[in-house]
Amino acid sequence: MNQNFTLPAFAEPITGLPDTPTCAADELKRRFQAPADEVREAHNALAEAHEKLDEKVEGIVTETFAGAIHESMFDGELTDKLNSKADQTALDIVDTRLSAAESTLQTQTNQIAQKCQVYIGTYTGNGEASQFINLGFTPKAVLVLNGGYSTYNQSSQKHWYGGLAITGRAVTAPPNRTVLQIETNGFRAYSNDTEFADYVLSNSKDSVYHYLAFR
Repeated sequence: MNQNFTLPAFAEPITGLPDTPTCAADELKRRFQAPADEVREAHNALAEAHEKLDEKVEGIVTETFAGAIHESMFDGELTDKLNSKADQTALDIVDTRLSAAESTLQTQTNQIAQKCQVYIGTYTGNGEASQFINLGFTPKAVLVLNGGYSTYNQSSQKHWYGGLAITGRAVTAPPNRTVLQIETNGFRAYSNDTEFADYVLSNSKDSVYHYLAFR
């Protein structure tokens, strides 16, 4: 029975990972290595099958044409051409399948890379109750840092400068004041430093904030 060496799909494709992988580093490396291992195993199986086929063919030829046709009967140049043709045909088959597998792996790698794009930028607070930062797309998550290093400070009073907002989950300060939230095409930063002892300061006037937006 003929054995099928084609790889219509990988058992553990990279695209099967979530947009934000949460698995351990060893498992993540194993998942990225898995498709390449499948290609290697298929190639090795194909090479082994090719070797066994050569042995069977040689046995059939020997049994069928024993005493009638020998390689020594052929002209040396013709023998070399026949052997080269057979070897090249086998190599062409392997090259074609390996090229197809490599193309599939590259496509899946590109897809996973495109699933998470990070945008970096800054904005300056205007001191208003809130300020909308237009990104031109709706992010999945936004991290805001005051001055590039701080999201929170607890001295005599608590200061909330930013934090990590995700889709459907804003950054809030007690008792229930919004510090930062995602909106369509961007995010909104808030400021309130007069009503409560705990200050919301993600839009403090003239303060420079750094952000990472994940698309």
